[in-house]
Amino acid sequence: MYNVERHIGRTIAALLALRVPNNVRISLIIVDDASTDASMEVAGALLRESPFPVSVLRHPVSLGLSVARNTGLAAAGGDFVWFVDSDDWVTPDLFEAFARAAAPDVDIVITDMVPVHEDGGTGRPMMRRTEDTVWTGPAAVEEFLFQRIRAFMMNKLIRRDLFDDLEFPPGRLYEDVGVCARLLRRARTVAFVAGPAYFHLQRRASITGTFTPRVLDLYTGVLDACTILSTEPNRASAAGLLHFRLRAGVMSVVEAAARARGGDAGTSVVEIVRRDLHFKDIFACVRHRLWLVALSVLLIRLAPTWYARLYLAARFLRRRRERRLGARWRGLSHA
Repeated sequence: MYNVERHIGRTIAALLALRVPNNVRISLIIVDDASTDASMEVAGALLRESPFPVSVLRHPVSLGLSVARNTGLAAAGGDFVWFVDSDDWVTPDLFEAFARAAAPDVDIVITDMVPVHEDGGTGRPMMRRTEDTVWTGPAAVEEFLFQRIRAFMMNKLIRRDLFDDLEFPPGRLYEDVGVCARLLRRARTVAFVAGPAYFHLQRRASITGTFTPRVLDLYTGVLDACTILSTEPNRASAAGLLHFRLRAGVMSVVEAAARARGGDAGTSVVEIVRRDLHFKDIFACVRHRLWLVALSVLLIRLAPTWYARLYLAARFLRRRRERRLGARWRGLSHA
């Protein structure tokens, strides 16, 4: 939690309203990353009414999201952990669904995530699945590489011992990427629960809402994940690794620069990732029938400005369509 006095009340209220099965015990761990506003006062007033045990941990100075998560993880004593961002919220039935899916051999339970814009509009659910699903660990890794499982911590209930000898890299943005790859690689079984949802507020002032040359941390995380998942045993598929490196890495960095009109800094960042593109990558995409990725990479390689323009036009049209179709989610998001 850091300087979220406008949002933390909704987050805490949503957590306190969770329906928890009688045979399950949960506790809340609040990590205050040295907020300078009234976040702690707002949270404290609500937490006095908590039906669950509450621990409040405070950093003397702001150390960033990775360290805050590591602090909370070190204090967690249960069988599972769940990271909730301090400006997000959930449906009341989410934890019931998590608990129901957390069978003895299930190490990670995932729910859908709905992006919410600051103007109140909602995007499409990120996973777009309508039925409960169970994957083996290697199958879940492939879902991750093709971005059908996204590298977010917030919509996942994770068995605590998967984090043994693992922490979020301090000082790095987009810290979820490499950690998520390691967790999925360690998981025996991964489950998805349809219906309940996690609502993720996309603030312009947040890590994912502003442009900084440190968006290269995303690219570093993607390359790190590919290195992890390309080793034996259970080496991931060549098509999946290629797709993830290019789509989640190169294309995402170029698109981040385009969204923010990153200027000279954005141009420099784009040039750094373009240097890693080779025509053999395009041929490999064609060989694996990754047609859209092949076309996108070719355009980034030859005419990155045109790729940015086409991406922004497509994004504008998608946002307009989402606003028209988002009404059924908007009612849930303000519940």
